[in-house]
Parts: sequence; C-alpha cells; structure tokens
Amino acid sequence: MFDPTAFDNLKTVIEGAIYDLDLENTLVVVDRRDLVDLAHFSRTYEIAFRLRADENAPILCKVTLEMELEQIARELLQESSQPGCALSIAFFMPVEQPETTCPLIEKTLLRIWGENRIIRQTLRRDHKESDWHNEIEVQFGRLIREENVDDVLAMVPYMLQSLQELRAF
Repeated sequence: MFDPTAFDNLKTVIEGAIYDLDLENTLVVVDRRDLVDLAHFSRTYEIAFRLRADENAPILCKVTLEMELEQIARELLQESSQPGCALSIAFFMPVEQPETTCPLIEKTLLRIWGENRIIRQTLRRDHKESDWHNEIEVQFGRLIREENVDDVLAMVPYMLQSLQELRAF
C-alpha cells in the first residue's frame, strides 16, 4: 500500500485550502504545477492565484512547496522521523517607482507576516517597458513538517491580506 510522503500530505492540505477559497469565490486559481525532477530527484508543487475581485488585476500570489532528494531519501529510508519541505510564498506585481514603492511593500509584508521573516524583492524590466516587475518572496528559513499543518493553514489568510494590501501600490 502507498504511504504518502510528508510532501504529499502538505501538498494536499495547501491545495485543498486554496481550492476551497476558489469554490467560495474568494480567489481564482490561475496556475498549478506538480513536478517531479528526475535529474535531481526532487518534488515541487506550485499553485498561483489572485483575488476573485481582482480577477484581471496584475497582482498574483504563488505558493511553492519543495522536497529535495535528501529529505525524500531520509523519509523513505525511515532515517528521519521528521522529514520536511521548503515552503515559500511569492507575490508578483508591477511597480512604477521601485525606489519608493519597494520599501513600503517590505514594511507592509513584515507587518502582516512578522518581523522575523525575510522579504526578498527581485525587480526586472523589459528594456522596452517603463514598469518594473516585482517578485516579492516571503521566506521562512526552516523546513515545514507535517506537524506544522495548522501553521500552513494559518498562512492562507495572510496570503489574502497581502494580496489585498498590495493593491494600494
């Protein structure tokens, strides 16, 4: 019989929480990827969404769950009682004046997610465009384990609040 990995269990919880909000018309899922990398033997799950009220707005949230070879092997060989996954939350949005907007975005997300989070913003721009594209990543600096499932569920309202508050920029 198949024994699901920590990755499978956490993926199911994240996916269920996001799709429940999609069914409630709170948000709309715009992309989903469930990848197995055979070259590096890793798993990655990504789900991207935006607020339903802003269905055509350019602000997007993407949740990424990853489990690398070392964690997969430890779990399957039962060498670790606490296998874990890396979890990251990213927001994608255009910005016109990054010098003034990016510090405000960081301050807003630190208020929502907590001062101990790392907020990394990566700007890029097509040379033919005036707007910058900002990828804002909330990093947790630790592995997420199955016993953290309630913490993962508690992050969903923070994602929604972040999407709502980022609209101001």
